[in-house]
Amino acid sequence: MKKYIASVFLLLLVFTGIGKVTLTFWHSMSDYQKPIIDRLVNDFNRSQNEITVKAIFQGSYDDTVTKLKAALLTGKGPDVSMINIEHLQIFTKDGSLLDLTELLANDPAISPEDFVDNFWTTIIRDGKPYALPFNISALMLFYNKDHFRAAGLDPDKPPRTWEEMEEYARKLTIKKASDSRPSQYGLLWGVDAMFYQFEPLVWQNGGEIFNEDMTECVINSAEGIEALERWQSWFLEGLSPIDLTIDEGIQSFTMGKISMGPMTSGGIRYALENIPWDLGVAPLPQNKQRTTTLGGASLSIMSGLSEEKVKAAWTFLKWMVSEKNTLFWYEGTGYMPVKKSAMESLEIQLIWQRFPQLKAPIESIEFARPRPVHTNIIEIRNILYDSIEQVRKGVTEPEKAFNEAVEKVNGLLK
Repeated sequence: MKKYIASVFLLLLVFTGIGKVTLTFWHSMSDYQKPIIDRLVNDFNRSQNEITVKAIFQGSYDDTVTKLKAALLTGKGPDVSMINIEHLQIFTKDGSLLDLTELLANDPAISPEDFVDNFWTTIIRDGKPYALPFNISALMLFYNKDHFRAAGLDPDKPPRTWEEMEEYARKLTIKKASDSRPSQYGLLWGVDAMFYQFEPLVWQNGGEIFNEDMTECVINSAEGIEALERWQSWFLEGLSPIDLTIDEGIQSFTMGKISMGPMTSGGIRYALENIPWDLGVAPLPQNKQRTTTLGGASLSIMSGLSEEKVKAAWTFLKWMVSEKNTLFWYEGTGYMPVKKSAMESLEIQLIWQRFPQLKAPIESIEFARPRPVHTNIIEIRNILYDSIEQVRKGVTEPEKAFNEAVEKVNGLLK
């Protein structure tokens, strides 16, 4: 009789889910990326009977920071969260994230050496890992191959330098009259509030945005000001539309009214599925130096969880970054595989055959740079963004804009 009751109880556990660990997972993947991440989470839930993960979209990376701060104050935060790599510092300083050192040391199935070196450095703070890399992207040059052909340019030879890009943009810009608005712009180099698209211009011109220990903003160097002046010239010459927001510009690019511009590799598959023309993807044109920006996010476990939840969360993180799943995520979005084994696999070669545009970001890894990090990074980049917007709109001259921005930023770095 006791055996019968025990058997019935076990069956109830299996079929009702009683006894399962339930994890709440916050993420920032919307639109085209959400179905892919939902598929990964659903596959994980079906792959075993001990853990259920509930994935909840929280808005943009910045929105997630705001919501996470508020939730942590009330003790109602998630168990696992996707956190932008430049935002990790905000939550490691106050102890909100679990240091993964011990979990890694005690798990022979996973090691820091398994990850692409450049990606692993993005999750280290004070010498400790507080996340596993997951959706890492690189800023790439997207371009319209059909426009290139129509302008007499080789669609398989995108611009390699700023000078070439400017030359191409002049050929690609179409005006019906010298004083009219172009019906087609050769270039879109808008910058969003995350300052993402401007960072590599400073680096490519031989400058830095901050000093090495992030105690001083140095973007007002000669190299930084020169980069801002060069960027401004693309609007003044009419190569890039001056009156469009970044979102409006991307929409115009998608509609075939703009020929090229910097965009995240995480949007390659979306572009391929929604653009009715031939898309090219290439490394950013270089100037004095060759570089691009690493963006994206990682997966962290919140501190203060029970031992049972930590074990479950670790199982989930490992599953998400497995070779199979990091390749699935890469092919479905354009965010790069985070495991070295995935980079060296036969499957990635097959992916490149299906979607050759996905190869260019991989070739950019060796010269890509992680974004600057600081506990006040959101406020800092808002200041920097506002400064270049004033230049773009013709309100302020480049040198004055950066000098004023540096003074404000340095107050936040102290």
